[in-house]
Amino acid sequence: GFAGAARLVRVLEPRAGALAQATAGLLWAAGPFALTRIGVGHINLVWVVAVLPWALPRLCRPGDHLPSTFLASLALAIGGPAGGTLGVLVALVGLGLERSGAKVRTALSALAPQVVWVLPTAVLLWAGAGVSGASSFPTAADGVGGWLGLPAGGGFWRPDLQVGSGGVAAAAAGVFVVAASAVGMAEVVARRGWRSWPGAATVSAVLALLLAAASAVPGIASAYDALSLLPIGAPLRESDRFLAMWLVWAAPMAALGARRVALRAQGRRGASRVGLAAPALLVLAVLGASVPSWWGIEGRLSPVRYPRSWSLARDRIADEPGTVLALPWSEYPTISFADGRQAFNPLPQFLGGDVISSYDPGFDPDGHHQEQVDQRALVVDGLVDDLRSGEAMGDRLADLGVRWVVLAHEEFWATYQGLADDVGLRLELAYEDLELYEVIGWAGPAVGPDGGARTLERPIPPVVLTDGEAGTVLGMGGAPGWVQGWGSPARVTGDGRLELTGDGRVVWFWPAALLVAVDVAVFGAAIGCLRSRRRRFVRFLAPGSDARLA
Repeated sequence: GFAGAARLVRVLEPRAGALAQATAGLLWAAGPFALTRIGVGHINLVWVVAVLPWALPRLCRPGDHLPSTFLASLALAIGGPAGGTLGVLVALVGLGLERSGAKVRTALSALAPQVVWVLPTAVLLWAGAGVSGASSFPTAADGVGGWLGLPAGGGFWRPDLQVGSGGVAAAAAGVFVVAASAVGMAEVVARRGWRSWPGAATVSAVLALLLAAASAVPGIASAYDALSLLPIGAPLRESDRFLAMWLVWAAPMAALGARRVALRAQGRRGASRVGLAAPALLVLAVLGASVPSWWGIEGRLSPVRYPRSWSLARDRIADEPGTVLALPWSEYPTISFADGRQAFNPLPQFLGGDVISSYDPGFDPDGHHQEQVDQRALVVDGLVDDLRSGEAMGDRLADLGVRWVVLAHEEFWATYQGLADDVGLRLELAYEDLELYEVIGWAGPAVGPDGGARTLERPIPPVVLTDGEAGTVLGMGGAPGWVQGWGSPARVTGDGRLELTGDGRVVWFWPAALLVAVDVAVFGAAIGCLRSRRRRFVRFLAPGSDARLA
């Protein structure tokens, strides 16, 4: 990311020195925006930081070389909705400003690679995954200081997790970035025109800044939220992500703008000191807003070791596999062995296998909103509420096909102490920081219509093997798209499991075959683009000079 932003400065102005290149690289790759995303674990946006500076020029002039455009678009699409949405925005602006006659071919080259994330997202929504709207993730821009700091990389929807200096330092950085980038953008557009790739990048950056602010502007925020609730608008829910498109262009433009101010001031009597101070002030503003977080991002990158009890519980479950319920019932609990930081619940990934876990972000304190396809979580919502009210849940967990209950002694774990008195559960392991319970009434991985156990194996995620007949209920999360054999679609039960309706040992998720076929086609096309002899590989993602793209 640093090298990409620095290279944009060098491409736009070969005579720009190391100071301008370093300033652009620091603001883009080591500024508040990038550091915040690293700190909260948004790896998809870290990928955007690495790739976007290299892909930007190609997508701004998509018709110049279609193989390059395809590869640039795919590079962003690999980052999922976060990168793909930005790629679509830039490509649409580039297509709108370009005068190329081959509009259809150009549009296909620029947009077709996005199918690698659009199609999986569509499958998830079709299968019933719930998604919160933008009103739950508004860009944080409270007060004058918040709005002024937004263009420098502020505005994360959780202000307590925003990395970098706040207050005056962030506001000053925002003012300098806007002022200097405005000078740089005006100069480059005047020299090369709106239809050049720098012109398209300028339009894209300004649009992105407006989109980033949309969820924080009264009146506009409600309309933006309504858009994000539509299936086509689901990737737009965190509008602060659009700051990436603004900053990737504002960073080199601010560096060149400050340099331009310095050069102009040198020709005026008595103004040379002011001119020379412009680049230095920009650098100081960037450093002031970022440096406090450069060493470990305020402690968030400190490595931690899982407790030994977690490993012992995992080993015990592996000896006799079965569906696991992960408690506490929270998507983002505070983790004691991570210095009490709030984190995405690590139990499902740590344990592996079929784990029922909460994916409720907790925006509604009076209700539940599970953002997942597995409808068994809706049943557990009620069971956990009942447990906290003193009711037993062991027998009902058996009815749900749960074999194990893992209770990590983390956030509010004491509210689950009723498990110890539940006659439907047997305490298997007990440690200071974890308890493992076995569900006594568990009937098996799959239950036939006669109540007897049936086998259930999962060699790969989209395929399961079973000896169950019609009417057998599999102990796994159900969803539309599962088929037994070639022509018997499985049914999702009322409690979210999968019920067989035909015969055949193999049960498979047919959308997975479609997704694999599409990925093979897209990456096959990418290999074909790499074999193109019109340009060398190093020219596929970034321009060597303005002459190749203007």
